Amino acid sequence: IARLDRIEAMLAQGAREYLDNDAAASFLGLQPNTLEVWRSQATGPAFVRVGRKVMYAVADLRSWMEARRQKPLA
Repeated sequence: IARLDRIEAMLAQGAREYLDNDAAASFLGLQPNTLEVWRSQATGPAFVRVGRKVMYAVADLRSWMEARRQKPLA
């Protein structure tokens, strides 16, 4: 939670609109390798490739997470 709060605070200050693979993985609470695997399988959040660098828009990460929201069972 503290890590997510730090990232949210950084984003609130307008620090970055795009995150590299490691920062995006941290934002999602995943290992960086997970995003690499998902890209090779054409799944996961949308990304932008700039040369050899892969970047994720924060808005795309949020949308991707929201699309996976599930209601609790009860």
